[in-house]
Amino acid sequence: MEMEAKRRKERAEEEWREYEEFRRGEREKEEEEIRQLRERRERRKMEREEEEKRLAELRQIEDQKRRAEEEERQRKKREEEQRKREERERKKKEWEERKNANRPNFVITKKEPGAQETEEEKKEEVTKSKEQLEAEKRAILEQRIQPLNISGFNADQLKNKAKELHDLICRLEGDIYDLSQRFTRQSYDMQELAERARQINKGGKAKAITNAPDPLAAKFSGIPPMVVMYSQYERVKDPRSFKDRRTVFTGANYAEEYQRIAPSHVLVMTEEGFQIAGAAEGGGHSAAPAPATEVPVE
Repeated sequence: MEMEAKRRKERAEEEWREYEEFRRGEREKEEEEIRQLRERRERRKMEREEEEKRLAELRQIEDQKRRAEEEERQRKKREEEQRKREERERKKKEWEERKNANRPNFVITKKEPGAQETEEEKKEEVTKSKEQLEAEKRAILEQRIQPLNISGFNADQLKNKAKELHDLICRLEGDIYDLSQRFTRQSYDMQELAERARQINKGGKAKAITNAPDPLAAKFSGIPPMVVMYSQYERVKDPRSFKDRRTVFTGANYAEEYQRIAPSHVLVMTEEGFQIAGAAEGGGHSAAPAPATEVPVE
């Protein structure tokens, strides 16, 4: 009995040592996985910080270029305004001198080509021309599209470059989605405002002018008026939208086909008049059958 108890005790101690070894190995494996996860997290954090820093530097460079171009544009604009102001002052001074002259002046002065600039400035539109928009578009594309130079790259550098381009494409796709959503929302707001402006222009003294051109129709030509779904004088209005109403009338447009019944009698025109031919059996008609006519088959 003592030997059996001793063997059981030794077996239990051996199993306990094996369990402790197993738990120690599992614990070391878990600690190694935790350490690797922490290292990957730190590495991703550093890569993200470097990417954000690089993008911030690129944005700063683009902002500096854009600011320099804007300053150059403003400088040219100020110079042009100064030149026109000096030209107006000179013409005004000449007019004052001719006006205050003691004796009549019979000298005929020719009108300079720039005499109508003041009127043209008043009529000049704020919107940019198509050529200016195309030039700005090309300039922005030249700034943002960087040349792809991968000559002399090894496999790791090519992988990093591909990852960088993939991240850039993902970010640009997100920007495209955000801009499209904002464009859709602003288009709807413009449509609402244009319709309100049309309704306001219809009231008051605008009712007497029926043939006058609509300035909003010329300015917002791409925004049609809203669909009138019900009269404004209706007390109970249909809550359905235009799309729900339109689906009521959609569907297959075809006529219902009926099974035609073959005629049992045929009217034939003879010298004596109309005769009934092809009577059914037991019909009681003894008229001669209609002469058969051959119909060409195509």
